[in-house]
Order: sequence, then C-alpha cells, then structure tokens
Amino acid sequence: AGHPLPLLLRPDGSVEPAAEPQVLLGVLDDATYESESFDLMPGDTLLCVTDGVTERRGGARMFDDGDGLAKVLAGCVGLTAQGVAERVRRAVYDFGEKPLDDDLALLVLRAE
Repeated sequence: AGHPLPLLLRPDGSVEPAAEPQVLLGVLDDATYESESFDLMPGDTLLCVTDGVTERRGGARMFDDGDGLAKVLAGCVGLTAQGVAERVRRAVYDFGEKPLDDDLALLVLRAE
C-alpha cells in the first residue's frame, strides 16, 4: 500500500508485477486492502523495492520511466538473490549524477 509493486522475474527473462495496485496507505479513511498470495516456482525471483529506487532522478527522467526497473531485472536471469540486488543497486546509483536523496531498499527472494 504505497510502495512500488513487487516484480516477478521468470527464468525465461519475462518480468511481471506480482500484485495488483491498491490505494496508497493513509490517503483514504475508509480504504480497504486485500492481501494476495502466489507461489514462486523454481528459478523465479521476486524483487520488492522502495520508491527511492523507482523515483531515482537522472536529469528530468526517473529510473522507472519506460519500465526501467523491469528492464534491469530482466537482465538478471540466473543471478543469485545477492547478485540481483547488487545489479539493481548499481543501476540505480549509476542512473543519476547526484547522490541519492531518498531511501534505497531492496528485498530479493529467489526460489530454488
């Protein structure tokens, strides 16, 4: 409820959202939220990030413009969870010239 949607990387390199968007937490007093569950299959990788990743600025652009995060994740097939986190982190840092000005948190789960 407020963070970017988690992304699911399949072993074939396809990337898809792992949840449906919901109302930002705290915006509406009477909002209801639904939990979702799914199974990770062998070789699947789940990536959860804070908006410090997707909203990283490089000039007038943000890192996730044009599905930038999904494109980086698609190139991570076969990497360990740590390898995925490092590749995404490096791509975010390299995207902008200025130092980060927001939180940067990543959670990567890889099913064996």
